[in-house]
Amino acid sequence: MELGIADLVRTAPDWTKADPLSTEVRAWLDQAYHAVWEIDPIQAYVLRLHAQCLTKDARRHSAEIIETLRRVAWKVEKLQRGW
Repeated sequence: MELGIADLVRTAPDWTKADPLSTEVRAWLDQAYHAVWEIDPIQAYVLRLHAQCLTKDARRHSAEIIETLRRVAWKVEKLQRGW
């Protein structure tokens, strides 16, 4: 089942404990990337860039990933309301 952007924010890994290289985290990141790509390819690239840097600074880049998802969720809401 495909998760929506809001679901991805809600189901994000616990970045303080998650191994950025684990199968589960990689699968979640791939799903997030593809969901974002459908809406905003530029933000998908931003998400991918932060995902690639998770092993260097998980705290910073995980926050950026969540913020990217929130920006896209806001854009979806805005489009649905016809703004």
